[in-house]
Amino acid sequence: MSCATIPPILASIIARIAAAVPARARTTFLDLLLGATASKGGHVTDAILAGGLSRGWSTYYWFLEQGRWSWLRIWAALLEVLTMLFRPAVWYVVIDDSVVERVSTEAPGSLMHHNHPAKPNRPKFLRGQGWLCLAAVIERNDFAVGAVPLLLRLVRRGAHRGKLRSAGLLLHLLGQRLGHVRLLLDAWFMRAWLIHRALTAGHTVIGCVRRDLALFEVPKPPRKRRQGRPLKYGARLTPERVAALPEHRSAQILYGKLEVARYRTCLAAARFLRGRVVRAVWVELERPDRRDKPRQQRLLICTDPALSAPLVISGYAKRWAVEALFRNLKHGFGLKDAWQQSRQALMRWVTVLALGYAIPQMLAFTDPARLAG
Repeated sequence: MSCATIPPILASIIARIAAAVPARARTTFLDLLLGATASKGGHVTDAILAGGLSRGWSTYYWFLEQGRWSWLRIWAALLEVLTMLFRPAVWYVVIDDSVVERVSTEAPGSLMHHNHPAKPNRPKFLRGQGWLCLAAVIERNDFAVGAVPLLLRLVRRGAHRGKLRSAGLLLHLLGQRLGHVRLLLDAWFMRAWLIHRALTAGHTVIGCVRRDLALFEVPKPPRKRRQGRPLKYGARLTPERVAALPEHRSAQILYGKLEVARYRTCLAAARFLRGRVVRAVWVELERPDRRDKPRQQRLLICTDPALSAPLVISGYAKRWAVEALFRNLKHGFGLKDAWQQSRQALMRWVTVLALGYAIPQMLAFTDPARLAG
């Protein structure tokens, strides 16, 4: 492809990202980035060959292992590109994790992980590298939903000291770069420690929790002032009290298709958040094609009580875009084949792979009128 046929928007994106790398190493970085995008393989050799091999082999490996460049600056440049192409009313951000299977115990970050899918032909625990991802949700035409990887971090220790603390670090690095965001979490990450950190940063948290979570009615303020502390909790929301709530039906585009959701909602005081008032939504999807299977009810929690239940349901459904992101990164862009001997070199190479996936993903969801060729 000649320079005359490169769309201006693509040239602008690559120029902004390349500016985050020192000028001396810019050509080497661009060769690896374009090679990783074109080859869609996790091996550095494939990217070098696809990039044109304008440098010596040792130059590329030295760039990954000892080069003086910062992945945080590249991340800041990616955020600039993201905010240039997309301007939603509010950003949705996802924190989730995935495991890349490894056999070697000497691989960086190789640990035993619980196998969450629990398929019948897979072991309950497996060895692999745990990757934590901070991703931004992008949309087109109000029904096409995708995710762009912003940061990928290799889990250093076990689940609590590694994965949860790393999630807090990713949240701290995000800060207010995207303004007020709605953070989407699955049931494992819905921990009070992480939620309080998100609330301190000024964000809203939407997540799925256990259905037996201790929720209580919000007590009404007394008519007359009484001695002692005011009541923090009312009656506990038992299954019988939840079933007595009015049921609503709503048709929305969820998970890429039209779904009809039945839900019950109310304001509740969550004990694991020290009595904070949240929006609780008990929701189940009507699946006419799965009438032989019982409908699964989920409990969604939103830390913003003013947010309506349909917005909570549709917002949490956007979290599913990160599952497609992990699938494409591992099997389409070679994360499962990313082999490096040191943790630093591995994280640097995975940063390049994630950029190679993020650029075409952003272009695919950009307004076609802005692509100009």
